[in-house]
Amino acid sequence: MASRISIFSSNKELLDNTTKTFRNEGAEVFVYSTAGETQINELYKYNPDIVLLDLDIINTDGIELCYRLTSEAALTGFVVLFSEASDDYIQIEAFKAGAHDYIVRPINPRILQRRVHALLKRKLQTAISSIPQILSYKGLKIDRSRYIINKENEEVTLPRKEFEMLYLLLTNPQKVFTRKEIYKSIWQKEASSNDRIIDVHIRKIREKIGEQTIKTVKGVGYQLA
Repeated sequence: MASRISIFSSNKELLDNTTKTFRNEGAEVFVYSTAGETQINELYKYNPDIVLLDLDIINTDGIELCYRLTSEAALTGFVVLFSEASDDYIQIEAFKAGAHDYIVRPINPRILQRRVHALLKRKLQTAISSIPQILSYKGLKIDRSRYIINKENEEVTLPRKEFEMLYLLLTNPQKVFTRKEIYKSIWQKEASSNDRIIDVHIRKIREKIGEQTIKTVKGVGYQLA
């Protein structure tokens, strides 16, 4: 699944440039020029991975809105504040309000990408670390604390990368994981120029635990069958 990013700003040029930057890499982007109750409720509905919030958005107290968003259980994503204000006081107040990052405008698109990607990786790692160490699914049991796999009462051994890939798939059996998501999670890098690296590892996993255990979703990625 592509990352989901919401952007709040009254600056049309900033909105357009930032939206283009993330849509070009396949992200799903939601754009708001105001931050009224309608927009906030829509934000909760979409529950994006990252909220980019312009501290200087018209008719809105950005610090107060940041506190509201980071305190709301309906929003599980990270909030990044940006503003032309570079003084320490404002930045301290931003972090006290729960901001996960603060960026001073003007924004370099490539630096913004790197910082957002770092937060996305952190969000994914946090989600995975909160999952139980022992997972079971249709006769398959995996113990991440001891790196043991049991398939229908028979122990199976996999190399580290393949073990982590299988564990990732078990964290959400109904989810289709894209090759990019798998690569980012296992290799801790943004992307690989060769999708075949994922396909090769999946083939090796299937050889050990059964061809029908992992399903290929053509043009998207993989999920447990």
